[in-house]
Amino acid sequence: MLVSLLTGPWRLGLLAALGACALIAGISRWRRGPVGLTVASSSTALVLALVLVGERLVAWNVSSSVPAGDKFNEWRWVLSAPWGRAGIVVGIVVAAATVILSFVGTRREARPGRRALLVAMRAGACGAALILFLEPALELRHVTREPNHIAILVDDSRSMALAEAPGGDTRAARAARLVAGSRAAFQGWREDHILDFYTFSDTLSPAAESALRHPVHPRGDATLLREALEQIQNRYDSHDLAGIVVVSDGTPTGRFGDGVDDGASQDFLAALGTHVHTAWAGRAGLRDLAVSRILTDEFAFVRTAVKIEAVIRTTGLASIDIPVVLRRDGVPLRSRTVRVGGNVPEARVTFEIVPDRIGKNVYDVSVPILPEESVRDNNTRSFVMRVIRDKIRVLQVAGRPSWDERALRAFFKNDPNVDLISFFILRTFDDIQSVANHELSLIPFPHEELFEQELGSFDLIVFMDFELLHYQMRHYLENIRAYVEQGGALAMVGGAKSFSSGDAYGTPVAEALPVELLPDTGQPGSLYSVDDFRPRVTAEGLLHPITQLRFDRRDNEARWAALPVLQGLNFVAQPRASASVLLEHPALRGRNGRPLPVLVTGDYGKGRSLALLTDASWRWGFVAAGQGDDGRAYTKFWENAVSWLIRDPDLEHLHIESDQAEYAAARGPRLTVRLKDQDYRPAPGVEVGVAVSRTDPKPAAVLMTKVKTDPGGEAILDVAPLAAGSYRASAKARLGDRDVVADDVFLVSPERAELERPEARQDVLRAIAAATGGKYL
Repeated sequence: MLVSLLTGPWRLGLLAALGACALIAGISRWRRGPVGLTVASSSTALVLALVLVGERLVAWNVSSSVPAGDKFNEWRWVLSAPWGRAGIVVGIVVAAATVILSFVGTRREARPGRRALLVAMRAGACGAALILFLEPALELRHVTREPNHIAILVDDSRSMALAEAPGGDTRAARAARLVAGSRAAFQGWREDHILDFYTFSDTLSPAAESALRHPVHPRGDATLLREALEQIQNRYDSHDLAGIVVVSDGTPTGRFGDGVDDGASQDFLAALGTHVHTAWAGRAGLRDLAVSRILTDEFAFVRTAVKIEAVIRTTGLASIDIPVVLRRDGVPLRSRTVRVGGNVPEARVTFEIVPDRIGKNVYDVSVPILPEESVRDNNTRSFVMRVIRDKIRVLQVAGRPSWDERALRAFFKNDPNVDLISFFILRTFDDIQSVANHELSLIPFPHEELFEQELGSFDLIVFMDFELLHYQMRHYLENIRAYVEQGGALAMVGGAKSFSSGDAYGTPVAEALPVELLPDTGQPGSLYSVDDFRPRVTAEGLLHPITQLRFDRRDNEARWAALPVLQGLNFVAQPRASASVLLEHPALRGRNGRPLPVLVTGDYGKGRSLALLTDASWRWGFVAAGQGDDGRAYTKFWENAVSWLIRDPDLEHLHIESDQAEYAAARGPRLTVRLKDQDYRPAPGVEVGVAVSRTDPKPAAVLMTKVKTDPGGEAILDVAPLAAGSYRASAKARLGDRDVVADDVFLVSPERAELERPEARQDVLRAIAAATGGKYL
């Protein structure tokens, strides 16, 4: 409230003072000599007395002017004159000019005391007039002072659990000792401030001072210091925050990860509007060996070389030779040795691999854990690579032109997803000729290019009625066997010059076939038959994807029985023990008393092979169409065969897939199950069993549940967050009279940035304190 000082006795007193001063100034010649000096001295004494009692008079005036019941604890002077700023300035100038002119006008006065009295009286009159002109008042306030806040932030990220020396104090323990030892300082701060304690890492959380006096359990996967300061800034108004104290090891990630020297960071710190004091909980001397980064593409093409580059980083280690190992699904693939440490704190290791199967695979690069290391969680880094197929590269080699060769070549050429290279022999070395070989050859047979240089780039090799020991092929047969063993696909189709009758017995390629061949005895008809027959589908063939012309078992069996008869069959000793016989001869039997096989499949190493012991499969298309059939059996059969040989996932009825290849530990994976019926249409309302198991570092079952597909044949399962490691999700469903299965892999990885550079950095904390005017400890 405002209390005017010109009310009541104060106004009368000022008017009286103004009149007295004017009267004394008007009779300035009344007295001379010592009387003037006495009056001047008395005036001076009166002014001093007024100054001494002025405070009492003001207090009395205020107390007499304040209404009863009003309380105040603070007051200040104000001017209540209505003249505005310009009028006040003019009034002050006039009063000052009057005093100056009075002083100048009395300079001829011989007696100094008289002159002083005149000037004093005139100055008093001007002062009294100025007070009346300005109308001073007192503003009375009742002020309640609220203390502002000090925010104290203690780092609880994973790097705070590190100790620079084995068995030494951790950074978290040093931070706790600092908080405990500052109890007296905190108590002094509380007289004027409110102390708010927080922990920060990847999130900012309120904390109790008593809890921070003991080492916190480091839990955060990042040190987001800037983000924590932003949250503090948003919690308080600028005048409510007296300061911020940060206790950390100085290893921030996020937007302060590269330091605070850039313009954006400096602008942010300046905009905080308060001091940030920092305390370093780290020490020098940390030793660490880490796989810092993996540089590679997320996708790769099957049977195409891909490079994987690993960055190996050391901290505080002398120069040393380190073995670096690349693994897939825990199985070592490649190993390199690199020298790192000392003056070379970082080195790069490059691996080159050729993925041999499509799908997602979990790879990891690891270095050994050294005894003196402070950090042991960053010596292995895992990643997921998705291997896809661009086009199916097929190499078709036929010993002679035939209907079978023509039909299969046309099948491959009509598929836009197939990149076909086809060779067939137009003449043999036994043909009678009267001119040189180079004049009769359209192109020399490129043995070295096909079966050595480019062999690994093919997804499928098909031999049709081809003599393996002819045409200078002997030196390349081991390459073909190794190609299948390492994940390739091989199909051998029958004919008079194929299998045992084509001298394949005892060759390296024969080892990769799913049948055991017979030696050539030289007896006619012992290795090959030209009789007609209609193959019979075995019980295993009724369920195998290659021989699924119809999904329903009865329909499939009827479909095979309605196909035209075949001509020609290659004799073999027997199927291998691990092979699957899908078609068999209805009458002829082998040495083991079982029906002779017609179509046999099997795995060899990481690859697959197929033996079709006849060269008349073309009749399932051409002849069947002439008999009124749609002719689709031939195409369907070879589509299934190629898909099975190259492990095409589209052949499967059930799929399960995670929405990401790699997850952070805080987010659970989402699994999508898709089920197709016999005709590859969505299968709704089917119950699917889903299991999630951990494969690394310790195999263990994590989840087993069931889901039901929706009208679109899909089901979505949200899994709770999982611990770091690699996982396999599998699904199983009953479709018709068979079980269908599928699986997928994904990775849950910890936040790597926190331990990528674990050394404690005081330069960041120093720079933050300097930029905000704070202090660094």
